[in-house]
Amino acid sequence: MLKNLKIFETEQVGDALVVVPTGDGSAFRYQDLHLETNAIRSHLLKGGCRHVIVDLNRMEYFGSEFIGALVSMLREVKTRGGKACFCSATQQMLQVLQNMSLFKLWPHLETREEALAHVGKK
Repeated sequence: MLKNLKIFETEQVGDALVVVPTGDGSAFRYQDLHLETNAIRSHLLKGGCRHVIVDLNRMEYFGSEFIGALVSMLREVKTRGGKACFCSATQQMLQVLQNMSLFKLWPHLETREEALAHVGKK
């Protein structure tokens, strides 16, 4: 989908963009994280993408800069009337998301399929 990304893999499923962070979330260079986050946000602005699902199945941990990048993507969708959610987080990631109170803003679904069903609801 989006080309030349090192930190995120993306997949368009209907009107939802599935974003999959890869690797160690605390080891990314800030510049790469910023550039890739902006590339995804620009893609969202082009239309055809109303919703975002952040699939965390490959993450064990991420730092505050990484959380900030994810929040900026999710807020972009929310301000445009779309839905956003997390899915497939490990127990450790669930604890991080809960500690950051991110579940108050965006829900976590157990599987990608449940997340796609969630954003597909009107």
